[in-house]
Amino acid sequence: MPYPADHKARTRTRIIGAAARLFREQGYRATSVQRLMTAAGLTHGGFYAHFADKTALLADVLDHAFAQARANLLHRGLDDLRGPAWITRAGRRYLSRAHRDAPLEGCAIPALAAEVAREDPNARAAFSRALDETLRGITERLDGDRPAAIRLLATWSGALAMARAVDDALADEILAACRPAELPVEP
Repeated sequence: MPYPADHKARTRTRIIGAAARLFREQGYRATSVQRLMTAAGLTHGGFYAHFADKTALLADVLDHAFAQARANLLHRGLDDLRGPAWITRAGRRYLSRAHRDAPLEGCAIPALAAEVAREDPNARAAFSRALDETLRGITERLDGDRPAAIRLLATWSGALAMARAVDDALADEILAACRPAELPVEP
């Protein structure tokens, strides 16, 4: 019996989703194709029907992971917020212990930025495109203030990276120090 018409696309999506989780958890270099395909519930050889090599997969993974991050930062109950109200709610979500403890589904910046910086120009270009799209969304929430969007995301992602690398007490201190204070919401 032949596969359904969308089988290859669904399988590719499954591989990308598994890779996005594993790359954030273990790192790009530390994740073997064998481990990735096992996590996706597929055979090792099937990988090459979808990607030339692991490097070719990385751009799709970055697009997927950043799309998840944008959904968490800009949507899911935050759609109508702007300015200080958005900063407060999004910052509290981003700089939470729950986000710190969920690198598999969390922001790709603290999980992958240092590793992507050591990869080939194509990987850095994919990261740049995905990051720029995220910054455009944040800039819109900040009434066009792109430097503020860059400062905010750099602070938040750096704080999250630091919090993931230390013990709970220091992690909580870092997250609290960088988390936005409650700001009055203007009518």
